[in-house]
Amino acid sequence: MRKILVIEPITTDLFNDMTKKYLEEIKSPEVEIEVVNIKTGPSSIETFYDVAFASPGILKIVDEYKTRCDAIVINCFADPAINGARELTDIPVIGPAEASMMIALMLGHKFGVISTFRNSGPWIELQARNMGIEQRLAGAIGIDIPVLELGKDLKKTTRHLVVAARDLIESKGAEVIVLGCTGMAPVAKIIKEELEVPVIEPMATAFKVAELIISLKKTHSKTGLYMTPDKDKIKSFSPSY
Repeated sequence: MRKILVIEPITTDLFNDMTKKYLEEIKSPEVEIEVVNIKTGPSSIETFYDVAFASPGILKIVDEYKTRCDAIVINCFADPAINGARELTDIPVIGPAEASMMIALMLGHKFGVISTFRNSGPWIELQARNMGIEQRLAGAIGIDIPVLELGKDLKKTTRHLVVAARDLIESKGAEVIVLGCTGMAPVAKIIKEELEVPVIEPMATAFKVAELIISLKKTHSKTGLYMTPDKDKIKSFSPSY
């Protein structure tokens, strides 16, 4: 059996059962799933402050599990602490945003992202720029529904997502739509049925990419961008020491 650890980088366990059930339905038979939360940090991630607040807790979990699993998914579209996590371990660490945008590039020339918060455009643009794919980003729209409220009124969430997606398709030329929050998974199937273009749900995408990389027996290079931290620095920084 192979094990994939899914880190919910928030302190609430509101999404844990849904996450595990959802991924159990799509996982390969030989893969085991464990879902864990950070102990200290934000209840949701919607700002750069939230990312910074969540990062120590994420790195603590990565440090604790790095010899107990075969890959890690940090289950947030902000991909919080992903670079530090990749330096801290020798197993694959996958972020939903990076995985989803890279898959989108294979499905269409231009892709659009629908996120939660109203000013998500600059955030998504920065992510795409850091990945070197900003020219393929048609645009990003926020539906102005906080992460923790996405599941409270699924009809409202679905309606807003469809309207935003059609705007990106018709006005911006998006050929692929990426849902910009893993909390949108419960309505992803409905969105896919409403649109005539591919729709990428980031949680499932990140998880299946993790499975693929495990099966290929690959992990991140440590000869350039990612370097293993000095052991003394790990001891002085990591909350697990």
